[in-house]
Amino acid sequence: MGMKIFLRIAICVLLLGASVAGFYFLYLGPTLKHDEELTVEMEKRQRALADLERSTAGIDDINRKIKDLQDAIQFFESKLPAKKDVEGIVDQVWKLANANSLTAKTIRSLREDKQASFSEQQIEMSLSGDFNGFYLFMQQLERLPRLTRVTDMTLDKINEHDGEMQAKLVLSIYFDPSSTGSTATAGAI
Repeated sequence: MGMKIFLRIAICVLLLGASVAGFYFLYLGPTLKHDEELTVEMEKRQRALADLERSTAGIDDINRKIKDLQDAIQFFESKLPAKKDVEGIVDQVWKLANANSLTAKTIRSLREDKQASFSEQQIEMSLSGDFNGFYLFMQQLERLPRLTRVTDMTLDKINEHDGEMQAKLVLSIYFDPSSTGSTATAGAI
């Protein structure tokens, strides 16, 4: 009788072990493998999402920079006079020279350079007078509300008079080419 019970217990233990092994190989093993694959896939997607977030984080900065550049373009375009107003700017420069006791010997238009969104009219001026007046003239010229630039300048001292000088400068006046009218065409004075 002892052997029969031992045999029955051994058969039960073997059946129980076989059912545990069957459960593991038929259900638990594939389930764990599937969970591992899902975990790997989820980590892969999380990395892709993090990469996407890093990539799109700069878009707001780029949009902000584009907006800043558009604002800067609008600002500079607002400083461009109409083509017909270039002559008035030349007149304003002439008056600045006179107000600073400078004698304008010549003023003449040089070439006009056309770009896509602006044009540049170069004006050559010859001035003479006191250097302090010339210095004040240059400061006032710099503060003009329109876009102007001195592209070339030569200064010569007049030997007979202390503090007196002659200046020859090329002034570039930028304007809106889409406006109508004539450019400054003042000749030698």
